[in-house]
Amino acid sequence: MNGRMREIETLALAIIGAVPLYFTGTIGILPLVVFHLVMTGTVVSVALGRGPELIPSRVMRVLAVAYIIFYVIDAALISRSAIAASTHLILFIAAYQPTEALHRNNVAQRLLTAALIFIASLATSTHISIVAFVVLFAFLMFRQMMYVSHLETIRSISRPYALAPVSRAAGFYVIGTVMMGALLFPLLPRLRNPMVHGFAGALQNASTGLSDSIDFNESRTSNPDPAVVARVWMSRQAMPFFTPLRMRGAVYDRFEGGRWLQTQYGMRPIRRTPAGTFGLALPVGFARGATVQQRLDRSGRLYLPANSYMVSGLPQLYEGPTRESYMTSVGRTAIATFEVSMARSIEPVRAQRVAVPAYPVTPAISELARQIVGNATSQEQKARAIEQHLLRNFQYVQRPEDIGIRTMSVDDFLLKVRKGHCEYFAAGMVALLSAVDVPSRIVGGFYGGRMNPLTGYFVVRREDAHAWVDVWNGSRWATFDPTPPSLRPGNTPAGFFDSVAVAVGDSVNYFWDRYVLTFGLGDQVALFVEIFTRARDAVSAVAERSTTLFRSATSPAALGVYAGLFAIGLLLMNGFMRRRTAFDLLNRHLRLHGIEISEAMTVDEALAQHPEVASELAPMVALYQEEQFSGRVDRTRRKILRRKLA
Repeated sequence: MNGRMREIETLALAIIGAVPLYFTGTIGILPLVVFHLVMTGTVVSVALGRGPELIPSRVMRVLAVAYIIFYVIDAALISRSAIAASTHLILFIAAYQPTEALHRNNVAQRLLTAALIFIASLATSTHISIVAFVVLFAFLMFRQMMYVSHLETIRSISRPYALAPVSRAAGFYVIGTVMMGALLFPLLPRLRNPMVHGFAGALQNASTGLSDSIDFNESRTSNPDPAVVARVWMSRQAMPFFTPLRMRGAVYDRFEGGRWLQTQYGMRPIRRTPAGTFGLALPVGFARGATVQQRLDRSGRLYLPANSYMVSGLPQLYEGPTRESYMTSVGRTAIATFEVSMARSIEPVRAQRVAVPAYPVTPAISELARQIVGNATSQEQKARAIEQHLLRNFQYVQRPEDIGIRTMSVDDFLLKVRKGHCEYFAAGMVALLSAVDVPSRIVGGFYGGRMNPLTGYFVVRREDAHAWVDVWNGSRWATFDPTPPSLRPGNTPAGFFDSVAVAVGDSVNYFWDRYVLTFGLGDQVALFVEIFTRARDAVSAVAERSTTLFRSATSPAALGVYAGLFAIGLLLMNGFMRRRTAFDLLNRHLRLHGIEISEAMTVDEALAQHPEVASELAPMVALYQEEQFSGRVDRTRRKILRRKLA
């Protein structure tokens, strides 16, 4: 790589380092655009052979001096943030340094500046795609650092030498660093990052959003947002009875000035039992449990599955600031993972007196309501009749802007237009119920959720926001939903590959979010406890298994087996010895005396070379020769020979 390409790569390092700042909101877009335009112009100038002096050196020096004053103004008046102002300063230094490089060697300083930009980008980035950015930046940085080291070595030894291949070495360093970082990650001290952005927030100005009020006097818009609000695990036994999910978030029970509002309740702490649970209601019917994971927004609002009567796994729980909304104080932008107990129905802990909402019922609405309910007498019968009437005779429009009217009152929806989104269906049902003196209210939350087959949890997203109706039957609230089921959130058809891609993507994001971004001290303690427990159990299992094997090996039955095997071995050995020929027996005996009989040698020739033992072995040789060359088989001779040899 020549000097020009090396300079272009140095410039590219700073350019790449600033890219994530576009997505983190740390600084404004305009300073980033100006920085990248200047740096891109410098790269083009270098590529054309004109050098990095895009702006004259004298002008850059003046700007550098002036920026000292501008930094104070930026921090105090423009950015109003020392972090943003410092980031602006680093970007300016990165743009100034290529011009300075014409007068002195500042490669090391430029790498340091690029590293500072990289840290500013990394510190405020939470998406998993930042991993690819880190790997690319690290690869280029290692290449540049090895080149700087090469230059410093040349300067120290006062003679040039060839630069070794740096790309392969940089790749090796990146792989090694990633592996080492992954191994050390669970051990490093955990610090909460105050700049990590949550994925659940206020949904203002959305047709199905959880805003503070539902105001039909204002135009409504819908912007589908796939951001994850919560993940819910439940057993297969619970799924048939508690799905589709309804995650409750807000209750609109007052009508004032053309708006549905939430009753202010104040903040009431819920008493925690010695078992660590918080009681919200009384269960009616069979109950099941579920686990909810939710990233809290700044308010700390929780979204609980419908008919949740008990919560555990949280340090504190409050009801408020509005009626039947619940909050916790786990921490800003923290993930809350907690357990809920759900029942088929729930009743309030204390008796309640529920009034009909003060909705201004007109004669036309009153007449329509009486026609719909007919001869129904009970609260639930009336509610069911009105729900079915809306389901059958009204048109659902998912996007408010597609209704064709900028603003539309609930009366217009019921009497004239007869089409709208879920908030109109819910508000229209409450208006009709008010006309027949049935207490009811609008509930805002999230509906449905998609099952992730890879991980076994339901994913609830912002686009699943929904509104339905609670009806008071005299002792408890019952859920009704006049929105057509096929048009509720979560019913949009998706292809197989799209579903698999969404499931894989959410699983990866969940792992990244749970075990990287929010992996805290508690997780480290739990990990070490798990490792210690598993190691202890393994040692105990090995010791117990060894003890069991020893006892089995020394039992009377085992000893009997050993004796039997030994006897069988002796019998086999005896049989093997009996099958051996007379020559084999004699040859083995002669070999013990150091006498080897080759293939071309007889026994007499072999003994002739060893007269000192020939006379002793002569009787056995005679028996062997009789056995070997006699035509008559005599088993007695072989027995005598074997006995004499023994």
